[in-house]
Amino acid sequence: MILRLVNVAALVLIMLGSSAVQASDWVQISEKTVNYKTETDTVTPKKAEKQVSHIKLKCVQGTVNMHKIILIMADGNRKEVDNLGVLTKGLSSRSISVPDGDLKSIELTYDSVGSQTLGVVGATKKGKLKIMGQTTNDG
Repeated sequence: MILRLVNVAALVLIMLGSSAVQASDWVQISEKTVNYKTETDTVTPKKAEKQVSHIKLKCVQGTVNMHKIILIMADGNRKEVDNLGVLTKGLSSRSISVPDGDLKSIELTYDSVGSQTLGVVGATKKGKLKIMGQTTNDG
């Protein structure tokens, strides 16, 4: 019985240790308000946000039709992802891996679902997105 408890305790410690090594946090890089017409916005991460392993978009208001996202790296490499779909309030996009190196900028092409007229009468709101980056804690 004691041996079984020791084995369970060791297994728990191993699991906790491995999760600590792979611990990561999502940090907000930017927040954008999305107009009803299709537009492309560029986000430039601050110094601490340039070293991220993944990007995701979180809709915090309205409904946003995501056309594409382009990750531009400091060394000139580009990664384009399209067909991200429609995000409604509370939903996030899939996690998008970022190429190795410093992230120079993020280009977002999108529009809000609805219209200015519907927005005035309160039927729809412009979309709002949070651009999130996943950092890894190496320590």
